[in-house]
Amino acid sequence: MKRLIAHLEALGKRPRHLWLRFPFFVSIPLLVYARLRGYSWHEESPEGRHGYWDFGRSRLLRSVLPWLLVLDAWLAAVRRVYIPLWDARPIVCERFVIDMLVDLAVAFDDVALHQTLPGQLLVRLIPHEAVVIVLDLDAQTVRARRADLIEDRRLEAKLAMFRQVSQAFGFPVLSSTLPVAEVDRRIQETIGAHNGY
Repeated sequence: MKRLIAHLEALGKRPRHLWLRFPFFVSIPLLVYARLRGYSWHEESPEGRHGYWDFGRSRLLRSVLPWLLVLDAWLAAVRRVYIPLWDARPIVCERFVIDMLVDLAVAFDDVALHQTLPGQLLVRLIPHEAVVIVLDLDAQTVRARRADLIEDRRLEAKLAMFRQVSQAFGFPVLSSTLPVAEVDRRIQETIGAHNGY
């Protein structure tokens, strides 16, 4: 990500960098309920702390939470994406609604969540002029590169869901097994072709 930002800065684009994985706001009370009822929890390991959601067991969470998270995402998108885009500066967003959708699908154990109305509304929050690129890697290599994910019991499910969502919505996928320089080149090439620079 730093290389992409540096590339855009070299072109005089003055990019903003955002991380918007889960901008909780109106969903907070329901997430507190989930914690109190044992539908969300953390596990500690020498490599780090992992949070898990098991929302599929709750009818309330299944029926209400996706809509509240759509509203949270909409509020965050308006304030931190759509309004800032008015000054024509590009935004490099590492995490956004695709990550939210994948995390929710895994939490509900629902591989078709992206086909539901809340799932589709999340994806529609991506600006029309945006370039979406998904970086893919196998779980074994992810764990070799990221010690904090060694004990993540849902890593395989998340990676599979990213691939499924990417295929469903036609998002380009780049393999992170490629050399870093080649990944950077392809990202810059894709963005440049879309934006004319």
